[in-house]
Amino acid sequence: MPPTGYLFPMARILLIDDDDAIRDVTAEVLRQAGHTVNTAPEGKTGLALYHAEPHDLIITDINMPDMDGVELIMALRHTEPRPRVIAISGGSKHSEPLYLPVAQRLGVQRALAKPIRAEALLQAVAEVLAEPAPPTAPPAA
Repeated sequence: MPPTGYLFPMARILLIDDDDAIRDVTAEVLRQAGHTVNTAPEGKTGLALYHAEPHDLIITDINMPDMDGVELIMALRHTEPRPRVIAISGGSKHSEPLYLPVAQRLGVQRALAKPIRAEALLQAVAEVLAEPAPPTAPPAA
């Protein structure tokens, strides 16, 4: 249930996370708040879904096999329309402190550390959706 006092614009959200349990619970929290949610188990599938049908917001894990979240964010920087992105990460015992700051430097709108409380996630989603859309991608050199 969404916390009271927040305005939640309903949005199409693409949720990308390789952890089935986290992906399922997070998707359910977002759906209960009224959002339409599509999911992907890793970055390549998520990128293909976004190219097939752009979403209002992408929430992506950073630490994933195959195409990780940093690679995904870099690929999304050159897409039109340029998506809003929230990066999430529980990291790993060796690299957790690095992932979220790297994502922020790449231009994500928010970076949240796992575990994420439902209220904090929904607040971040509402704030990001209320912000102006990201600028268009610069032309390729």
